[in-house]
Amino acid sequence: MQINDLNYLEHVLDVKTISGGVIVGVTADASATGDSSFTLTDTRTKVKELGNGGSIGKGSGIAVATGTDSLAGVDLFGSGDKVIEKTKVKYFSNKDTMIVKGKILVIDKP
Repeated sequence: MQINDLNYLEHVLDVKTISGGVIVGVTADASATGDSSFTLTDTRTKVKELGNGGSIGKGSGIAVATGTDSLAGVDLFGSGDKVIEKTKVKYFSNKDTMIVKGKILVIDKP
């Protein structure tokens, strides 16, 4: 049996915390419909306690959607003394493809 027209939805959530330090969260979503639709999501987070009582955390995510009504997104969340985040969105209309990448860095001072 071959099923050609499937709707794909992929959701990945990755959250890491250090008590009294940083919180880093990354969510990636991708959806597409059609005969040759494709979705991909990936998230990664890492937090580390520093020897001086501070902490640092970083995270990244990617979402790719190809097909009719392709939608992709990456949401970033961080809590600490300093939060730096960046998200890039690219849409290729000739291929009905959306690619979203996001990165976050969170620093908690001692």
